[in-house]
Amino acid sequence: MKGNLNGKTSPVFLITLVLWITCFNGRAQQNNTMFFMHSLPEANFVNPAVQGKCGVFIGLPLVSSFHMNIANSGFTAGNVMTVYTDGTTSRNPDFNTGRLAGMNYFLTEFHSTLLAVGLQRNDLYYTFTVTEKNNATAMYTRDLVTFILRGDPEFEGKHIVLSGMNISLNHYREYALGISKKYSDRLTLGIKAKVLFGIFNFTTGKSSFDLYVEENTNNIVFDMNGGYSSSLPYSMRMESPGIYRFYHLYNASMMKHLMNIHNPGIALDFGFIYKYNNDITFSGSLLDLGLIFYRSNLTNYAISGTHTYNGPFGAGMITDQYLWDVFDELNQNMTAGVAADPYRFMLSPRLYLGAAYKWNKRFNVNMLLYNRFLPHKLQTGATVALLTRPSDKLEASLSWSYMNRSFTNLGFGLSYGNKPLQLYFVSDNILGFILPLSTKNVNLRLGLNLFFGCREKFNIDQCGCEWLRNTESHRLRKEEARRKKRR
Repeated sequence: MKGNLNGKTSPVFLITLVLWITCFNGRAQQNNTMFFMHSLPEANFVNPAVQGKCGVFIGLPLVSSFHMNIANSGFTAGNVMTVYTDGTTSRNPDFNTGRLAGMNYFLTEFHSTLLAVGLQRNDLYYTFTVTEKNNATAMYTRDLVTFILRGDPEFEGKHIVLSGMNISLNHYREYALGISKKYSDRLTLGIKAKVLFGIFNFTTGKSSFDLYVEENTNNIVFDMNGGYSSSLPYSMRMESPGIYRFYHLYNASMMKHLMNIHNPGIALDFGFIYKYNNDITFSGSLLDLGLIFYRSNLTNYAISGTHTYNGPFGAGMITDQYLWDVFDELNQNMTAGVAADPYRFMLSPRLYLGAAYKWNKRFNVNMLLYNRFLPHKLQTGATVALLTRPSDKLEASLSWSYMNRSFTNLGFGLSYGNKPLQLYFVSDNILGFILPLSTKNVNLRLGLNLFFGCREKFNIDQCGCEWLRNTESHRLRKEEARRKKRR
């Protein structure tokens, strides 16, 4: 062990202490506009039944697909802070927190596709992808935002409602093998099996946390039963009775951490496309049914008990040292400890249900319902999109969504090219880049793809792949030989 951080920690520690370790359970990905853009091989990421229209698809490392999503259901940045022309900011204590839901969420997703391959063979479509995923989720209550903005005076003689809060950080690598089969002209089904390897993780799991502000004294009664589990280079140890600090305990190069295979996991995706008639098509998918077993670079910190802090909490300037002092006081007056036990981390499943109406030869009207199962909260959204394919090379989509308790979500998607190169850009809310302080969602996916053997309707004879035709010919010769032998 080396390198005592001695209170010089990032703002993550501030969040951890104020919520007290109630908080972390992350998982993710939102791609509502892209769901119907089947000219993109990446549409298979959100519905494994989607098939490519070319013999072979190759996604180049790092440039094939980059996905970013930042969402907050409670407030916009402009609601809680003011940004001045010189770049400085100030907190806005006058924000009406009564507009918030009782439980809210803040989500981030950053995904990079390291490798993607798709292969069409008659009615079957095979895919293989390797993706680096970095997700974070914070569940927070209305009372927490009120407490942070205005302190404890308005809670005098009341409980600060914090039950159900949860935060998680999860960075893992995903190896996915999928197959889609067209069973008839109407029905296509897809399934994807994913092997996962956890790299970094921090989660508070099912921690419980309660604060009560005593009347007249403003003393705060902490009632806790929780902690956190992590798989990180940094761990916590007890320096002296009741004094815990973070250390760089698991010392290794960043490359060794990124190639860690000691935290295995598994997940499944399912999808369908059903053509009801010539004009109406239904589709849907259920994604990320799985979990990761964390077994390396472990820390489990636990604290339980009740303690009255002589308040008010944060009466003066809140500094890192002030938070460490509160942290130390809680540990000295409660039961606390550190271990290194393996734990499980559940992914949060996502459900897409869509319907497409063929308006005419060039335009489709699409409708989508999106649900993600967060801890103690269902993230839900609805999207209406107009999609057009004016040529074989061009596809565009304009969408509007209700998501994250906001109607201010205007999406746009554009793909150009089909062989050998395709460029694309998709966003569920382009307003997030234009008005970042006034929107609750910033979303983007972009990249480029390579195609070979494209035909409007692909089969073995049309694919342009000599090796694939030779394989098929060899199979037919073997079948003919078996038939002759049976005679």
